[in-house]
Amino acid sequence: MFDKPSPSLLSAEARGALDAGVAPGFPQKVIANALGIAQRELDLGPAMLDEEHERLGKLVGPGDDLPALNAKLAAAIGDGAISLDNADLIAHLIRTAIAKLEVDQPAYPAFRAWRDSA
Repeated sequence: MFDKPSPSLLSAEARGALDAGVAPGFPQKVIANALGIAQRELDLGPAMLDEEHERLGKLVGPGDDLPALNAKLAAAIGDGAISLDNADLIAHLIRTAIAKLEVDQPAYPAFRAWRDSA
């Protein structure tokens, strides 16, 4: 579910930038944002990945490896075994997008407005 870089790489790069000396202003905000993403992924990620694994299992059958399950899902969509209007597929895609936003951009105004109204 989560994109690269990993939390450990984000943290390491942020530390390297801080050790090298960061100009005040925007560069500091970039580092703070990177550390926030890393922290949220560490805090929220395991439960989100477990939920994704469960949803994928319902869609394409059991499996241990998330990349393999996602590949099975893509193949099932591609060959028409799972219809694009499948309610479980739609729910999975929406939940996956929401989880990514919770980690990457929780303060995004449109997302925050939607979340606060839900």
